Amino acid sequence: MKIQLPKGFTWREAKNEDSEEIKNLVFSVLREYGLDVDPKKTDADLDRPADFYKDGFFALLSNAKEEIIATFALLEYKENVVEIRKMYLLPAYRGLGLGRFMMRFLLAKAKEMGYSKVMLETASPLKEAVAMYEKYGFVLDEKGPHTERCDKMYFLEIN
Repeated sequence: MKIQLPKGFTWREAKNEDSEEIKNLVFSVLREYGLDVDPKKTDADLDRPADFYKDGFFALLSNAKEEIIATFALLEYKENVVEIRKMYLLPAYRGLGLGRFMMRFLLAKAKEMGYSKVMLETASPLKEAVAMYEKYGFVLDEKGPHTERCDKMYFLEIN
C-alpha cells in the first residue's frame, strides 16, 4: 500500500506501552469538543491497544520529534464490515493533510484485510470529521450508533 504521508511525519502500529500517551491525546481531543471521556467502557480499548486490536489495526502518527500526534484504528464490526475507530488528531496538526492520509490509509487497509464495507460512529460536535467522512462518500445510517457519546453512524462500500 503506497499512500504518501506528508513530509516530517511517520506512522507505526501502537504498542501497549503507548497507552498513557494515547489516552492523553484521545481524551484531550474529546474534551476539546465537549465530549465525555469513558475510560471504563467506550475508551477501555486504550488500556492495552496492541492486545485489544490484535485482530484489527491500531496506529499512531508522530511528528519529527517522535511525539504522538494522532491515532487511527480498524476493528471488525461484523462479517465483511470493519469499523474505523479512535481517529483523533491534535489541533496543532490539523489542516496539513494528515486526516486525509489516515482516511486513505484506513480505507486501503480495510480492503487489504478483506472487508467490503466500512462503518464508523461519530458525534455531531466533530464537524471537521463529519465533513471529511461525507466527502469520502460515507452515507449516514438512520439506525444510529451503538456508542453512547456518538449520535451518527456512517457506512461506506469499498468493493
